[in-house]
Amino acid sequence: MSDAASEVPGGARRPVPGVGWIGGTGANWGGKAIMVFILALLMAVPLLFVIALVNDRAHRAHQVVDDVSSLQGGQQAVLGPQLVAPYAAPDDKGVMRAAGWYVVSPEHGRAVAQVETSTLHRGIFDVPVYRAVVDLKADFGPLPTTLDLPPGAVVDWSKAQVVLGFSDLRGAQADVSAIFTEGDHATALAFAPSPGVRLGNGSSDDGSMPATGAFGLVGAPGAALVATRGGTLTSHLEFTGAQRLSILPFAKSTTAAVAGNWPAPSFDGGFLPSVRNVSEQSFTAQWTVPFMARGLAAHGTADNISLGQLGNKALGVSFIPANNPYDNVNRALKYAVMFVGLVFLSFFVFEALSGQRLHPAQYLMIGLAQMVFYLLLLSLAEYVGFDWGFLAAGGATVLLIGIYAGAVFKSRAYGARALVVFTLVYALSYLLMRLEDFALLAGSLASFIGLAAAMYLTRNIDWYGKRPPAPAAPPAV
Repeated sequence: MSDAASEVPGGARRPVPGVGWIGGTGANWGGKAIMVFILALLMAVPLLFVIALVNDRAHRAHQVVDDVSSLQGGQQAVLGPQLVAPYAAPDDKGVMRAAGWYVVSPEHGRAVAQVETSTLHRGIFDVPVYRAVVDLKADFGPLPTTLDLPPGAVVDWSKAQVVLGFSDLRGAQADVSAIFTEGDHATALAFAPSPGVRLGNGSSDDGSMPATGAFGLVGAPGAALVATRGGTLTSHLEFTGAQRLSILPFAKSTTAAVAGNWPAPSFDGGFLPSVRNVSEQSFTAQWTVPFMARGLAAHGTADNISLGQLGNKALGVSFIPANNPYDNVNRALKYAVMFVGLVFLSFFVFEALSGQRLHPAQYLMIGLAQMVFYLLLLSLAEYVGFDWGFLAAGGATVLLIGIYAGAVFKSRAYGARALVVFTLVYALSYLLMRLEDFALLAGSLASFIGLAAAMYLTRNIDWYGKRPPAPAAPPAV
């Protein structure tokens, strides 16, 4: 007779209690627990495929947003009026050659922007776009008497221009004009594209601004500014854009105000607004950037006062959907292994307390059901949003594994307990998605409580699964 079975009438064999790690009383629960732990870790393999799919969908959405945004002008950055003039410097042979542009910033500048936002749709993807009206005011002083130039360099003020603009002129909704006022005398300025003006490196560190050659600069003759002791220039811009609007601190001291109808703006850039007011229907924000905070000279070569340097200090507001499904699903996936482990641990406790036994294949199906949950969540969130998608996908998954638990444990009571436990687990998962700043604390506490409950419920298990003593041999006849 073998160790694992004994003879029964008719030649059949029956298992001996206590033998084998999935046997009856005295089963090797320690080995089973290790197996469940390993299976939970193995769920990281299909999880990687889910993460790759989410990233692929997010990349596709980003491409669509960029394509539609480019037709609207993209992320627009506004540059207020600057007085620029070409300068020449001697080369190694002493011959004067064009070297670049000399930039003079206004003493004080103010920008007031009114933004009307809307959402365009391409397929299942949404693209936030806007139409902006920006009024600019710049107070110029007299020309600087001491210039910050290379040795021997000379500025040609006769070719000076007043330049301003925004990132992509394709978004322009009206021609640009301005009025320069000195005392009671007013001079109208007509602007035209200035592709020949190069204001240093135009690309900012965060990539929100294009390179210099692509930045939409317009210019007008600057003779009126050069010939006076200073004055005030006012201008009006109308253009479209998408996703983000920013205002460069174009003057020594710059103030800006932006108002719009986007319900959840994100303020970014080099400075946060000093005053903000956000409601469910609109927002207003105001910035003040003094000369010391701007950190750039009042005048100098375009390399020292470049579009890129100004872009890094921009006053920005981004129009981002409040519930980005890909960000939310990615945040949920960060805790996926923990939640798979909690579900496996729950099934292990049910198994230990009931008279039924689960095969490793059944644990794998439970784990795969949770992977399918993330696929359902992703696909539904793209159509109905993350909240409703989570409710539908989570409800379907909890119902599935709850019914499955009742079937494999052959008990409606265990099925009901599974529904309650897994509802709490998925509710905790949703809570972690919404807490954000406190997600780690809440997840740690939930894991501790779950482990403590499992330790308490399995405190009387014989983890070694020792075989009961063999029956005494019958007396010899």
